[in-house]
Amino acid sequence: MSGSFEGGLHAVQHALVAAFPLVILCDRRDVGSVSTTDHPQTETSALFIYDGYHGGVGLARNGYDQIEDLLQHTWGLLAECGCEDGCPACIQSPHCGRANEPLDKRLAVTLTMALADPNRQGDTVEPNSD
Repeated sequence: MSGSFEGGLHAVQHALVAAFPLVILCDRRDVGSVSTTDHPQTETSALFIYDGYHGGVGLARNGYDQIEDLLQHTWGLLAECGCEDGCPACIQSPHCGRANEPLDKRLAVTLTMALADPNRQGDTVEPNSD
């Protein structure tokens, strides 16, 4: 299902987890994630990243504290990956409980760009590289 908000959000979820070790000292298997287009408590879409260890070890909290860097790295990962529709290097996850369906890389780039730099919404510019 390409071109859906659900696919874009799911792809952002996977890309954030893939980029997590670029910002926080961990392995991508050290964090878990879930996304939904209609969360009953937030009454909107939601994406959660959580520690993969019972009781937590602070990885998700560190990611929250460094969300700007995490979003920039995620945007860079998506924008710089040479694939067209998504691959294991950017949005496909070997740990996905939904068999990597649906995923929409193009929408994920747009969503991540809007989160990483709200001033660039609608632009097609590249992420900031430090």
